[in-house]
Amino acid sequence: MSSEAEAETKPKPIAETKPNNVPNWEVKQHLYGVDMIEKSESNGVASVTMDADGTVADKGGEALPLPETYITCGKCKSLFAIADGDLGAMGKGCRVQCSACGNSWFQSRERLFDIPKDSHDLLPAEKCNMDRIARNLARDLPPNWFGDYKLYVGNLDFRTTPDELLYFFEGSAKKEGSVCDVSIVKGPDGRSRGFAFVTFYDAADGKVALENGNGAECNGRELSVREPNN
Repeated sequence: MSSEAEAETKPKPIAETKPNNVPNWEVKQHLYGVDMIEKSESNGVASVTMDADGTVADKGGEALPLPETYITCGKCKSLFAIADGDLGAMGKGCRVQCSACGNSWFQSRERLFDIPKDSHDLLPAEKCNMDRIARNLARDLPPNWFGDYKLYVGNLDFRTTPDELLYFFEGSAKKEGSVCDVSIVKGPDGRSRGFAFVTFYDAADGKVALENGNGAECNGRELSVREPNN
């Protein structure tokens, strides 16, 4: 899952005794589906996928309650809602495969972690996060790479989508495929706050986009584009 949205409340610190792959809950996490790799005929485990309404559906489309536990992909740091029973009926666990980056690993039951539902909303990952991971993998970059050069983009029309911003800034950079990530900042209600951050694979492309994009019109508004303060 992607992790750029802010948490609604400040969570309790994670105990130092837990494994290092436990994510930092200072950010609101998002959930992808997870695919099980069948090791044998006796280990028939169905794929678990989280729908947009927060329910988990199997391959047959039957809606299931959201599991109480989650796991983390060690490669792209995506999160997956998964129950103990999804790891099969026997043994210590089974192999799973990240549906975002393709990484696979043996998932043991003892390394399932509780989802802090009392303090955080868990939402399906946005398409732009999945697209960023796919672009990184196509470039042989780490799936959780966020680019070399970042721009702040203000005065956004509240209806502007990540895909529209990506198209706008690749046009400003005059180079298709130059944008690595687009993150529109949202409030607790899930609506755009009118500004975003755009990152580029190459700083030279980002600087061209800065020169051409600042003051240019996008969805009826002149954008305020600059390098971020931090």
